[in-house]
Amino acid sequence: AGSLPPGAPDHWYASLVGRLSGLGCRIAVDTSGPALDALVASLDAPIDLIKPNAEELAQLTGGSPQEFEAAAERGELDGIVAAARSLQERGIRAVLVTLGGSGAVLVTGGGAWFARAPRISVRSTVGAGDSSVAGFILADIRGADPAQCLATSVAYGSAAAALPGTTLPTPADLTTGQVDVIALG
Repeated sequence: AGSLPPGAPDHWYASLVGRLSGLGCRIAVDTSGPALDALVASLDAPIDLIKPNAEELAQLTGGSPQEFEAAAERGELDGIVAAARSLQERGIRAVLVTLGGSGAVLVTGGGAWFARAPRISVRSTVGAGDSSVAGFILADIRGADPAQCLATSVAYGSAAAALPGTTLPTPADLTTGQVDVIALG
């Protein structure tokens, strides 16, 4: 997850995914910019989870980040689902699109779901995306279904945004019960 260290080549994540794929481990990637482009351009090995935000989804699919965010605020999710589905169909098993205060969309081979974020007082968005990924992974390794993985992801991301600076949320900070998940198809 995150930006590449100075001097690392843009294809570093793509190379790492290629090396890890034969080892039987599960792979989740959260990055941006040229590293994200290189990763999706290669897709030589399956990726279990990728977590773009609206801007990164637009970067990968040619959409408009402003329109993705505005559509999410209106509850019009078809374009976001279609864009995420285009990535999922290229070999990414789950695409988790975070949409800030609007929530998140999850697309897998088994369906699509939307979770609205709970109302919080935002103190810092630094690390909220990373916390969303962590929440998803925690729920997934516990055997949760996709809807619960999404709810836990949104709960962790929202909890991180409600905390100061780069404070990481703990289970005590979560509002999982306040996250409603809707199946989209």
